[in-house]
Parts: sequence; structure tokens; C-alpha cells
Amino acid sequence: MHKIWVTIGAALILSGCGSDEVKQSKFDVEQRRQIEQQNADREARVRREEEELARIREQARKRDEAAQRAAQVEALVIRPIQPNNLQQEPLPEPNSTPQDLDSLLAKRTIYYEYDSYNVKEEYQPLVEAHSKFMLAHKEVKLLIEGNCDERGSREYNLALGQRRADAVKRALTLLGVPAGQIETVSFGSEKPRAISHDEQAYAENRRSDLMYVRDKSASQ
Repeated sequence: MHKIWVTIGAALILSGCGSDEVKQSKFDVEQRRQIEQQNADREARVRREEEELARIREQARKRDEAAQRAAQVEALVIRPIQPNNLQQEPLPEPNSTPQDLDSLLAKRTIYYEYDSYNVKEEYQPLVEAHSKFMLAHKEVKLLIEGNCDERGSREYNLALGQRRADAVKRALTLLGVPAGQIETVSFGSEKPRAISHDEQAYAENRRSDLMYVRDKSASQ
């Protein structure tokens, strides 16, 4: 009888040990799963951080490229006329020109839209009138001054004013005026016609002024 109880006791002990081993095994599995999940979360977080860093670097690269392009545009320099061969002299009296050109020749300003240097179609008759006058008067040269409103950096406005003056010159040369008879210069926003700080003043300062000068070399 004693042997029977000993056997039962041993069996119960072995059974308890087996249960502990099963519990330990389940704990190990759960712990491994937690560790694997933590590792996966960490890897996902690292990937997100790397992607964000790559996005920031790409944005910085694009900003740098845009800044370089803007710097190239703003690097345009003022091209002043050479004073050695030219002296300012007024146009002949209107009655020395054809009657149909008088009113147009009296107009010496071309205005532009904001941040634009395109010569609008409404100024085509004015450009044609001045081209005819210049073709008939080889002894004069035309100085075209490009101007801007006060908005924008000094470098940008100088470049924009130069493009505006060059656009008028291009329109005249397309009508047959020799390029050597025209000079261009940019004053940017440094020569305002209106000193207010509103849209009306801005519109008045976005312009190209046409100034005739006598070419002394042509009369010699």
C-alpha cells in the first residue's frame, strides 16, 4: 500500500513539473513575439525617419536649384550706353515729321503688366511710328530705359528692367531699325515716376522710356 502512494505521489510531482514546463514554453513564445514586434516597430520607425530625411534633402536640393536659376537670371548686368559718341539732343519739331506720326512720336513710354516684359499689342502702332522715324533719321540713336516698380529685389528688378528695354529694341529691329542705332539700359526700381506705394503707382513705374540722342559720329 505504501508503494502505491509513493507511485501516485511521484506521478503528481512529474505532472506538476510538466505543467510548469508548458507554462514556461508559452511564456518564451510570447516573449519572443513581443521582441519580434518591437524589432519590427523599430525598423518601421527607422524607415520612416530615413524617408523623411530623404524628403527633406530633396526639398533642399530643389530649393538650391531654384536659387541657382534665380541667381543666373539676376546676374544680368546693366548695360549703359557709351557716352563718348552720344550726346542728348531733342527730337526735331513735330512739323518736320509726317502728320500721322506726330501724336505717336510724342509718346515715349511703354507700360507693362506686373512681372512681365512683353510689349503689348496696343503699343504696336507706337513702335512702328518710332521705327519709321529712326529709319528716316540715321543721325539719331534711341536709348531705351527699362524700369520696374519697387517690388522685388534690386538684382531681380535690374534684370527685369533690362528685359523690358531689350524687348522694345527687339520689336524695333524686327521692323528694320539697325540694332546699332538702339541702346538699352536698366534702372530697375531706382528711377520711379510715381512715388506712392499702391497699384496705380506700381503700374506707372512698370515702363520703358524712349529717349533720342544725337550720334555725333553719324554727322561727322
